[in-house]
Amino acid sequence: MTRTNGLSRIAALALAAALAMTGCSSTPAREDRPTITPATPAVAPEPSAPPAGQVTPAPAGEGLAFDPVGRRLAAITDGAVVLYTVDGGLTEAGRAPTDGRANQVVPKNGGGFLVAAKNAVLEISGDGKLTPLDTLDSDVLTVADYDHDGATTLAGTADGRIVSLGAPSATKTITGPVEASRLVVRDDKVAVVDRRQASLTEVDVAGGTIGRSLRVGRGITNASIDPFGRIFAVDTGENQVIGYTIDPFMERFLYPVPGSPWAVDYDESAKLMWVTRTATNEVVAYALASGMPEQKQRHATVRQPNALAVDAKTGTVYVQSATGGGIQAIPTR
Repeated sequence: MTRTNGLSRIAALALAAALAMTGCSSTPAREDRPTITPATPAVAPEPSAPPAGQVTPAPAGEGLAFDPVGRRLAAITDGAVVLYTVDGGLTEAGRAPTDGRANQVVPKNGGGFLVAAKNAVLEISGDGKLTPLDTLDSDVLTVADYDHDGATTLAGTADGRIVSLGAPSATKTITGPVEASRLVVRDDKVAVVDRRQASLTEVDVAGGTIGRSLRVGRGITNASIDPFGRIFAVDTGENQVIGYTIDPFMERFLYPVPGSPWAVDYDESAKLMWVTRTATNEVVAYALASGMPEQKQRHATVRQPNALAVDAKTGTVYVQSATGGGIQAIPTR
């Protein structure tokens, strides 16, 4: 489990002060801004209980996404994004080759997937066809569907840029973060996770600028957004999940989640937030009706549950093992 020592606490205080100044003065050069070492998932022990549901053999990987239109699951592994049909059990339906292991796969509105793969942005259509959308001169860490003002896709890079892709008039580059680690989008509202600054920042894509930055504990790693615009930010470094709204952009709750929380997703039908715990090989569901998380379900997982995706139609929760323990399908209704 990630621990914060005295030196990192000093760095965290310096970082908090720097973030507090956002909007009050000019932004320092990227190389001059204080940073932290990003939190990492705990090294999971051997499971103490059999994983719930059904486990399909699969290579090690760290990325899952579910396409509710085509009803397919995409899984990142070394050298490919593997596609599975899900109804009647997981069945491999195709492979989209990538240069090494991709950084992220996300569902695309209307069906298919977007992939952040090294310095490329890729699209996988509903029938499994792979199409390169663009190549950038930095490692692409994150992608998001964004269909506004001629833009179709957003990409975040390791050197802190958010790039909008689409029509030539919509192509632009927005700077501000040290690292654009993860993008979350709801309609035309966008926020970016910066793991190296432990922050969540508004992005004005139309205006080509960033907005306010909010400090997220001492180690934000992953984030998800629900249809209501609530952002669920996993602070692995402090064993907690922090909830925000994207409009207005503000914190709503802070809730402890022990066991090195890592992956997060939302079931919009059951209205449950799902979070994996890598230190205990578990996935846990929380209801949010009261405004604060309330634990509702907990299931044993495959070892090292570093990736998660939810099928909101059936309630099936998919968990991927980063150590080669397969992909797990957990029925939750």
